[in-house]
Amino acid sequence: MRIGIIGGGAVGLLAAAYFSKKYDVTIYTRRYEQAEQLRTHGLTVMYGNERTTHRVHAEPFVRAIEEDVLFLAVKQYDVTNILNTRIHMLQANAMMFLQNGMGHVPYLPHLPHKHIALAVVEHGALKIDDTTVSHTGIGRTKWSVWRGEKETFSFLSEVDARFLFEYVDDWETMLIEKLMVNVCINPLTALLGVPNGMLVTHVPYRQAMEQLFHEVASIFQLEQQERIWRHIQTVCEQTAANRSSMLRDIEAGRRTELDAILGYVIERANERHVPAPISTLLYALVKGRELEGEKKK
Repeated sequence: MRIGIIGGGAVGLLAAAYFSKKYDVTIYTRRYEQAEQLRTHGLTVMYGNERTTHRVHAEPFVRAIEEDVLFLAVKQYDVTNILNTRIHMLQANAMMFLQNGMGHVPYLPHLPHKHIALAVVEHGALKIDDTTVSHTGIGRTKWSVWRGEKETFSFLSEVDARFLFEYVDDWETMLIEKLMVNVCINPLTALLGVPNGMLVTHVPYRQAMEQLFHEVASIFQLEQQERIWRHIQTVCEQTAANRSSMLRDIEAGRRTELDAILGYVIERANERHVPAPISTLLYALVKGRELEGEKKK
């Protein structure tokens, strides 16, 4: 079976490495240089003191792709661009989306693919360079079928034990719960410049996160709020030393996924005529840091 992975970031590289143990994998990158480096040097995964290198195919994403299964592992804003301008290039029987936000969901009914699945990645992954990714924490990748047959993705049960996939029936609840984690951790850490663990160990930060949580939970009319709040705190504790992806983007002067995460929340609040003062203020502050960083580049 041929697997294509669009995106040479941390998640794309990590998935490609584990899939390559059993399948023919091609990584489709933004830059020619990264594709050339992967072809020349292979893809290296660091896990603790282990370093393993995997042979993968790699090409820049500039032409039509023909694969059995395609994984879209790019930032949310790049997903929107691809689905708006290059959907004709995604020639595959099945697709799986690996994104943090929910901005891609409105596009799904317009896609021609017979089998579409959505997933949320709970692993810790850090891209070291164009050919190296550090697997900083083992988690799970939860996935659910949006359209088509579950059996199309049955190969996911055979992936390496360090990269487990777990099926869930309700894709919307899965995405919203992942969104809640990202909403509560990413913008606050990006604004405060602190690692994830500080959000629970520093009382004022935890109080701010809890206020944000209750506002967003109200917007989405979440059930089982206590369970989800405990889960968010557990994620902070388990990734205490990690710097969130949004914080790393801010520090590097890169565009963040703020619009797909907190911007999405504000859009839903406006649609439902629900006030969102905390989310709106936090969005403005983080967006200001993002724009300031981009000007310095």
